[in-house]
Amino acid sequence: MGFEVSSRIVSGNEELKNIGIHLKALGYKNPALLCDKNLYDSSEYVMSCIESIRLEYDLLFFLYDYPFEPSYQFIDKLNERVIQTPKSSSIDCWIAIGGGSAMDSAKVLAILASNPGSAMTYKGFPEDLNKPLPIICVPSTTGTGSEVVYNASLIDEVTKVKMGVNYKKNYPVLAILDPNVVASAPLSVLSSSGCDAMVHSLESFVSPLKTHESKMFSVMAFKMILNNMPIILSSEGNLDNWLSMQWASIFAMHGLSNSSSGPAGALSYYLGTNYKVNHGVAGAVFIGKISRFNHENGLFDYSELYEGRENNLSEEEKSLAVINSIEELLALANIPNSLTHFGVTAADLEGFCDFRKQTDGAFKMNPIHIDEQALIERILK
Repeated sequence: MGFEVSSRIVSGNEELKNIGIHLKALGYKNPALLCDKNLYDSSEYVMSCIESIRLEYDLLFFLYDYPFEPSYQFIDKLNERVIQTPKSSSIDCWIAIGGGSAMDSAKVLAILASNPGSAMTYKGFPEDLNKPLPIICVPSTTGTGSEVVYNASLIDEVTKVKMGVNYKKNYPVLAILDPNVVASAPLSVLSSSGCDAMVHSLESFVSPLKTHESKMFSVMAFKMILNNMPIILSSEGNLDNWLSMQWASIFAMHGLSNSSSGPAGALSYYLGTNYKVNHGVAGAVFIGKISRFNHENGLFDYSELYEGRENNLSEEEKSLAVINSIEELLALANIPNSLTHFGVTAADLEGFCDFRKQTDGAFKMNPIHIDEQALIERILK
């Protein structure tokens, strides 16, 4: 079985300042840039880097100002704005600065630049498209890993189904990791995005589709998260901790994209689309409960993630220690322990159960079977 890593990555303190150098090296002369509006408004560093690019290039500049995760319908409206901009036909690459939403939006805009029709035309996993424009991604969060995969998650506003536009020849050509970009975000963003990366690492770690290589990345990601995220959340972190979290996000995505996601990822989509819960938080609500459920039903593989000093513990004891550390990190990140926090009532649980039937494939990626009773009593409680 192959292992795929297809994006070039550069990283380091103030690496975003070198974006002009990277553009020249790649031969791009007419870039368009999509930046998350909240990031642009709040980060003087990001703003100054963008202004320096605008001085050097005739840059087409757009702000991502959608209040939720992107939809097919939103992308069509954004693409109309792009098309109506003078010189839009000369764009030779897209730069995305922001979280997964901004990066995923740029990926779809890159496809629409050379392929006719609406975003919905390319729903799912299209094949044999005209070559998309190249994409350079600069993540402002430490969770999605969108900067190194071709997937672009989108929601259909009509059906509330989240599928996206996933074209295998749409990997970003370059990912720029700059800890100054993510360090300017509120700690609540780290809580959400860091937990998102942890969900990726844990679900890929136990996936039946995992390989030796994917598991190696999943393990590295989880340990880096556990060693750096609490320090940052305690307001004692430095740029090295932030950069480690950026790499953890990428390692987690490498593990996930070469194995599979699982029930926490699936349930997060339902919670997110129906209750407007941030994706990272939505997945984090479930991952601790699912991990403990797996452990209590005999899966002690989590012992491989143990980094404690007591080496005479059994596999079961090491596994339990890891489960406890997961729950402690979720508590530190202020992840709610109950769905009632989001307005979910007992009467709403039927919807989750119906959704579980529609996503049976994701639930089969969990090593321990979760039936409807277990889902209600252990995961949705």
